Amino acid sequence: MQEKNVYVFSSRWGGNSKSYWKHCIENNVVFINNEHDSVTNFPEIARGVKKGDIIALRDGQKMYAVGIANNDAQVKNVLSGKPLFDSNDEIKSYGIENHVNAVYVTVYKWYTLTGEDKNNFNLQGLQDRVILIHEEKYNNTRKHIMEIYKSQLEGSMNNNEFKNNIESLLTNNYNLILTGAPGTGKTYIAKQIAAKMIFGEDISLDEIEKDENKKNKFELQYKFVQFHPSYDYTDFVEGIRPATKNDDTYGFKRKDGTFKDFCIKALKNYKSIISENDVREFCEYIKTEIKAMGKFSIKGIGGDNVSPICKIDINDNDVRVEVNTVNHHCFTKTYLELLKLYDNYKDYINSNNQTYQEFVQTYNMPNGQHTYMHGFLHAMYKYFNKSFVFVIDEINRGDINKILGELFYAIDLGYRGEKGKVKTQYQNLVESGDVFENGFYIPENVYIIGTMNDIDRSVESMDFAIRRRFAWYEINPNKTSEEILKNLEIDNYVSKPDEKSYKILEKLNECISGKDENGKVIDKDALGEMYQIGASYFLRLDKYFNKENENKNESIKNAYQKLWDNHLKGLIYEYVRGKKSGSEIFDKIKNKYDELIKKINTENHSNATK
Repeated sequence: MQEKNVYVFSSRWGGNSKSYWKHCIENNVVFINNEHDSVTNFPEIARGVKKGDIIALRDGQKMYAVGIANNDAQVKNVLSGKPLFDSNDEIKSYGIENHVNAVYVTVYKWYTLTGEDKNNFNLQGLQDRVILIHEEKYNNTRKHIMEIYKSQLEGSMNNNEFKNNIESLLTNNYNLILTGAPGTGKTYIAKQIAAKMIFGEDISLDEIEKDENKKNKFELQYKFVQFHPSYDYTDFVEGIRPATKNDDTYGFKRKDGTFKDFCIKALKNYKSIISENDVREFCEYIKTEIKAMGKFSIKGIGGDNVSPICKIDINDNDVRVEVNTVNHHCFTKTYLELLKLYDNYKDYINSNNQTYQEFVQTYNMPNGQHTYMHGFLHAMYKYFNKSFVFVIDEINRGDINKILGELFYAIDLGYRGEKGKVKTQYQNLVESGDVFENGFYIPENVYIIGTMNDIDRSVESMDFAIRRRFAWYEINPNKTSEEILKNLEIDNYVSKPDEKSYKILEKLNECISGKDENGKVIDKDALGEMYQIGASYFLRLDKYFNKENENKNESIKNAYQKLWDNHLKGLIYEYVRGKKSGSEIFDKIKNKYDELIKKINTENHSNATK
């Protein structure tokens, strides 16, 4: 792992009973006073924070929390960026003037310290308000911060970057295939990426399921199908199907397939050209949201949420937008002005060589409006161009050339939209008034994610012409194992972090792949990376684990043994069948598995007696 900078922040404004740091943690942000200090150079140190650096908060002689910087430090007014305060009175309650400039860092995730984590720190000698820990006398403090980072934060941060990389690849290519070993969670990840595309932010699938409005939105803009040998063009695009006539007799009728029906929904939620009336419709939508939620959230140029829109006045010819800041920034534009700004904003976001600063200068936006106008235009773009995500599970199990038919052309990245229009096999039967009566095309707001197993023998059926129409991303088991197994009950009873199920899986996969955690070859005769085991196999451990057994060691090892006997043994046998020295490879993997589970111990673990 690349060495991380570690900063301890101990600055605190105000003397009231409410913890300033608690307020920071609730808002995932840190503001550090940037005024001149004759004693320390803490503003200069704080300005050195980079994205991915580790931040620890200290309140008096108590360590409070550890987090990960989500952006490079910036110097901003305390009301800039992500809003931390709701009113000027709240700012003053901490003894802060609203004009104060501060070092500003958003934080990806906090881990609040409790119990042993809090007691492990020796804070004597930490006198500065902000300190970059690299000096020898602070080594013990740095050590414990790094331990917390590795055990509580590193995996989630890597998982966030991992999902961002996949989303970016999908956005830029429209078509993406997730590959990897069986059980790596490819289908689950595809659904998570779909949710991120649809809602514009990381959102858990559980949260979607519990919220009826979010669930309805997701079900409209997401579709899941699984290819198999019997799946064909009539299922996917269109075909002739039996139908009942008005006189209750039977006949045949052309019917849209799953994908074409999905594209119709997407097209209804995509507008390449909008009018002044559409702009007014969007403003009415904001007004409805403010009435329901009390505000309308918008994103700044850097992607973070900024002060939300708190009020919108809609008139016959123009609209006045007010942002929830102490100074109540606002702008008034006619619908025609907003329409022109929107058209040029679309050109800006689809351009690879125009910066937002150039966009601002071209259209002469006054200072104080840039960020909020960006948020307004970005929200308008998402409103008129809703992302629709179509997931094809086991994409290689069907005859993809037969299923796609003439869409082989339209699916290409360069032919999205009407320029990729094709005549389907049943075009002459498409009814008048159908959105695709003159030919079918894939709307520009439709994204396709396919999943497939690397070692599936049907992979060979995908020709190069199909392959080049998709971007490819390999899901390494180690990238997803901790997330998949995070709620495994059996792990609550082991003594050491290295004995948790995902760690055992990682070590077993090193033996299977022949590479260590850094990618260095440790066994040139091993099976290889594509034969690694996905974490989904280890989910079965809880089914075999008997938590009522007083001897937890015995119960845990019995569960692992049953996992091997009933699931892994047959899989590894298939992997090595027909290979030269197959039995030797099998024995090597089996011996490694036995070695790993033999070390598992529950002694002196706090959860072992629960």
